[in-house]
Order: sequence, then structure tokens, then C-alpha cells
Amino acid sequence: MATLSGTNASVKLGTTLVADMASYTVNDARDVMKAPVFGDDFNKVHGMGTRNVAGNVSGYINVADTDGQEQLRSAYVDGTALTTFRLYLDATVYFTGTEVYITSYNTSAAQNEIIPIEFTFEVSENWSRSDE
Repeated sequence: MATLSGTNASVKLGTTLVADMASYTVNDARDVMKAPVFGDDFNKVHGMGTRNVAGNVSGYINVADTDGQEQLRSAYVDGTALTTFRLYLDATVYFTGTEVYITSYNTSAAQNEIIPIEFTFEVSENWSRSDE
């Protein structure tokens, strides 16, 4: 894969663009299984455990975006999983999960500034990249 620019990134629900998003972060980590015993100088690693995938998307509030931002907010309010959540690296390659939960919804307002919005998410099932 060639070097990519964030200019071509996007956030989508299926093929529907979530309007006015400006950045996203994904943290993908695995638990390490350890079993140290008395007298060990180091932790003994016995393998890798479950994956913990979480992150956030942020941008600027757009109340007219009923098919994008409002769907993210509704998933948070209703506690329902998103099944078509996609974080695009470019026009064709994206990260996705079959169950993604919005765990927080944040916004603030200040005079003379565009109102920001941020959604935090956690993945429950099957996080992958479309070209793998």
C-alpha cells in the first residue's frame, strides 16, 4: 500500500458518508496472558488474549445529517450496535466491525468557533480491514 493522506479518509455507515468528520483514531490492542510465579525474574508470557478495539471519530456538528451523524447519536442513545460502521483510509480501503457500539457522544460550544462533535466507539465483533 502506498503512503496515504488523511485528506482522502472518511467515516461512513455502509456507503453513506457521515458529514463533516475531520479525524478518527483506532486503538487495537491485545491482552497478554501471563502466569508469573514466586521467584520469577520476569513475567512469563503464555500467549496473546482477546483483542480490544476502540477509538473515536470527531468533526463538526451537522444537525441536517440525518443519515450519518444522527444515526451515530441514535445508536448511542438507544444502545444499539452499528453493523455497517466503516473508517476509510482512502476511496476503497476501510476498517469495519460487525458490531460497533457508540459509547459516548460529546459536543461543546464556544463563541466564534464551529461547534465540534466527537463519538467514542468500541468494537464487539470482527474488526478487520477490507483489503485483508
